[in-house]
This record gives sequence, C-alpha cells and structure tokens, in this order.
Amino acid sequence: MAKTMAQLPYHYGVKVRVFPSTGQKRLIKRNSDASRFIYNEMNGMNNDLFWLKKVKTPITLVLKRIADLTERLKKASTAISNIHGWLNFIGYRCI
Repeated sequence: MAKTMAQLPYHYGVKVRVFPSTGQKRLIKRNSDASRFIYNEMNGMNNDLFWLKKVKTPITLVLKRIADLTERLKKASTAISNIHGWLNFIGYRCI
C-alpha cells in the first residue's frame, strides 16, 4: 500500500519560476477566465434554484425553471461551453 505524504519521513518541494511568452500568457488568461465564468454560471444556477424553491405557490413556469436548472446542474460543465461558443474557441497558439 502506498504511503501518504504525511507518512513519509521527508517532504520535498520544488519552487519553479516560469517566464511564459505573450501567447502563453494569453492562453493562461483565457483558461482562467473560462474556468471563472463556468464557476460563476454554475453558482448562479444554484442560487436561482435555491430562491425558486422558496416560492410559496409554485406555478408552472417556476416548476419548469426548477426542472431545467436541476437538469443543467446534473450535466458536466461542457454543457455550458456548448451554450457559450466562445469557451470552445481555440484562437491562440502556444509558441
């Protein structure tokens, strides 16, 4: 059985400084922006779902929205990138 880091007698770490090119900086920024966007979208869906479930007299529109949000949250985050095409854009070359 493999040991965990806490069970090993010594812990080693490596500190590395990188100097990305301009294209790589753009790619890193685009990836971090996309992940932040997806997180915020899913957080917004959870927030909407929370408040919709608090409605005292649910009407068909509210029930339909609750079902839609529940289904969207069950799917992977790739479903969000299918809706928002800019998340699939590969416009930067990493050279």
